[in-house]
Amino acid sequence: MTGFVSIVGAGPWDPELLTLAGRERLTRADVVIADYLVNPALFTHCRADVHLFQRTESPHAGAHGEPVPDQEAINRLMVERAAAGLYVVRLKGGDPMVFGRGAEEAEVLAARGIPFEFVPGVSAAIAAPEAAGIPVTHRDHAPCVSLVSGYEAYEKGGRAVDWELLAKGTGTLVLMMSVRNCRQNADRLIAAGRDPATPSAVIRWGTRGIQRTVIAPLAQIADRVEAEGLRPPAVMVVGSVVDLRRTTQWFERRPLFGKRVVVTRARHQASELLQLLAGQGADAVSVPCLDIAPPEDLSALSGAAQSLDEVDGVILSSPNGVRAWFDALAGLELDVRALHGKCLAAIGTGTANACWERGIRPDIVPSAARSEGLVETLASRGLLARRWLHVRADEGRDLIAEAVRAAGGTYRLVIGYRVIRPKVPSLLTRSLLPPEHGGEGTDAICFASGKTARHFVETLTEAHGEALTREVLRRARLIALGPVTAGALESMDLRPDAVAGGLTDEAMLSAVVEAMSRG
Repeated sequence: MTGFVSIVGAGPWDPELLTLAGRERLTRADVVIADYLVNPALFTHCRADVHLFQRTESPHAGAHGEPVPDQEAINRLMVERAAAGLYVVRLKGGDPMVFGRGAEEAEVLAARGIPFEFVPGVSAAIAAPEAAGIPVTHRDHAPCVSLVSGYEAYEKGGRAVDWELLAKGTGTLVLMMSVRNCRQNADRLIAAGRDPATPSAVIRWGTRGIQRTVIAPLAQIADRVEAEGLRPPAVMVVGSVVDLRRTTQWFERRPLFGKRVVVTRARHQASELLQLLAGQGADAVSVPCLDIAPPEDLSALSGAAQSLDEVDGVILSSPNGVRAWFDALAGLELDVRALHGKCLAAIGTGTANACWERGIRPDIVPSAARSEGLVETLASRGLLARRWLHVRADEGRDLIAEAVRAAGGTYRLVIGYRVIRPKVPSLLTRSLLPPEHGGEGTDAICFASGKTARHFVETLTEAHGEALTREVLRRARLIALGPVTAGALESMDLRPDAVAGGLTDEAMLSAVVEAMSRG
């Protein structure tokens, strides 16, 4: 049975610029083949079992999935996987039909009889200038806009750019892939008749939290680009609309602009915080330091679900624990009715919300979302001496068990899931290093637990050694989700620079903004 290929535009970088149609395609994909410039935050929309491939700068660069070295390999993958009956998403930066080779890939699929579709995306040709406060059209400046390849590949194919026509036009010029050829392209425009004083801009990483914009007259723009050390990816804008940036600049004025903030949560749990950080201008980077795996002994969880008549209540410590517990009930063809008459305690609003999603309201949600808060609440209601079943991860503190037993109750611990350390691509870990060591630097790191902190240190140490890992941690502001995580950091000789006041993404965002505002 033949599968299907969706050629999807991912937008320029900002994960919120992915279209609803693009997100829907990612949620259904069996296989995703992504470009190098696609924001890895978009992969959080995919199923856990998706087979992910990503184009790399070089065969040794590493990727967020299996590396794909060149266009020929991409074409082969699309054909092979779709021919095997799988649903393939070809995820391309910007829009697939604007200098994206989307039509070329569709021609390959059509020749093999494989059905496909195009899902438009936001083009960097429009979005990058807009993020820099530069409109590509304006009633007082430019009646039209020309999107131009600044790369010589088209010339080699016998389709040279008509520089004279562009130079004499009255519209805005947006040159794609034009950083390395910036001087040559500027000289060509001037030689063809464009005024050397024409306002010009080069925008690197448009819509990303580390966006950089260089402004100069056309005759001097190449000198400025070289002086600032700008590298691809970038777009070049030529026209009087560039002057409007003085009044319409907005992107760089957000509180976290220019700050790289690392989120260390499990990939499927990072999306909301990444979007909140990006909305405040941060370059939010997902470095997954946790992954969830089934317990080594599944029979214990099933046995506990079969023995509910032996307990008075169930304690669930996390959304992952909620999923594991209700999956165990479902495996026995049971549902929420099995908990009738049992006291259900959920630690944290996230855990409580996960229970709501399963159709049941927790009886106890302590105001302090940690073990101490639950013990205090149970004690105040005279419930510590009951028979309790606790479903949590393979590692945790014994505080609840000690308090229940000390009060004369019984406590049974069942491991609902294991927290493991996933493999992180070398391309991603290298980007966290200071610029003098080949990276882009790290301004803040968000830790939701002591385990994420340990895994982060272990992952970075394995990839780049202890000295560089310590240097990354020394330069970054360390943000802890709650006092328990803060204590875990301190036990590792790491100083938390801010502690989120609550166990929510909004509280973590506030802590990051507060920490970065100190200068």
